[in-house]
Amino acid sequence: MILAILALVAGTVFAPAQERQERVANGIAAIANDSVITWQEVRQEAGDALDLYQRTYYNQPAELERRRLAAMTESLEHLIDRQLMLFDFKTLGIVIPEGHIDDMIRDRIKERYGDRVTLTKSLFAQGMTHESFRQRTRDDVITSIMRRRNVSEALLVSPAKIEHYYSTNLTEFQLSDQVRLRMIVINRPAAGSPDDALKLANDIKGRVDGGKPFGEEATAYSEGPYRKEGGLWGWVGEKKLLKGLTEIAFNLPTGQCSRVVCRAGAGENAYWIYQYNPAGKVTVARKYTEPHVFLEEKTFPNGADLEDLPALPSEFYLLFVDARESAHTRSLQEVREEIEKELLVQERSRLERKWIDRLRAKSFVRYYF
Repeated sequence: MILAILALVAGTVFAPAQERQERVANGIAAIANDSVITWQEVRQEAGDALDLYQRTYYNQPAELERRRLAAMTESLEHLIDRQLMLFDFKTLGIVIPEGHIDDMIRDRIKERYGDRVTLTKSLFAQGMTHESFRQRTRDDVITSIMRRRNVSEALLVSPAKIEHYYSTNLTEFQLSDQVRLRMIVINRPAAGSPDDALKLANDIKGRVDGGKPFGEEATAYSEGPYRKEGGLWGWVGEKKLLKGLTEIAFNLPTGQCSRVVCRAGAGENAYWIYQYNPAGKVTVARKYTEPHVFLEEKTFPNGADLEDLPALPSEFYLLFVDARESAHTRSLQEVREEIEKELLVQERSRLERKWIDRLRAKSFVRYYF
């Protein structure tokens, strides 16, 4: 049946534009008890995933198709399960006060949209009305109620289960060599020469070498994601950074600022890392593929100027290692809480699947293909 569903989804998603619009707008994907699920609803449900795949795999048509079909099928099954929960709720005769729905809508607008104007614009972009938004909120309240009734929140995981999980999954808790890394990022201006960015990086390097705390300089000047944290990335392993930066970080003495380094584009899925001397000239250029393969190295004993480089600099970096830690396996005491949370998630998922299977066994579900 799944293959048939995939074939229908393929015909729906990849048909010519005009035909696809008509089929998505009008086609029935499935019926669950007394509810009709359309392909338009399936497409809306899978919208975020489909958009992501389109951006990521636009140049890999076979992989794009595989992932889009999987997303559409998963969304269809999710919508069927949702309708079965709603139908089961209806048979119980429970009434939800409209005031409770109003409160939920106000909370949702505040959390997700900020105000009703933004909500209206977002709904319009999605082809939804305020009434459909209200119905979706009501349905969310109902499915939450039904999950609480059928999947207990008061689950316990025994110490024996935690210990068994730990002993049988030790590889999950093995850590490679790590450094506690800080980094300052200076972007090249969108237009013009990168000289000003390089000068700023060199000035910061000079102040840090002169005793100014690296974290203070990062807070003041970095354009990276952790500026407010003083450039602190925390503990990072060898696979978290690009290989070109990893090699520098892991060879950097603790408590010492790196030389100014820079990243430059080198075509699709490749980049250069330049290392600068105090005079502001490149002495080493190393090329990598994204993210972890070294390709080649160029050295410039007398220092290279901008026009001598294989690609134009884009981002300048200063790295600083606060501390380092050798490879080891995290202890049971360190990971006990993580394991307990994971086992609770697995158990709730198992119980919910068991409940859904019971609903499906007593319900009418028909796929249209």
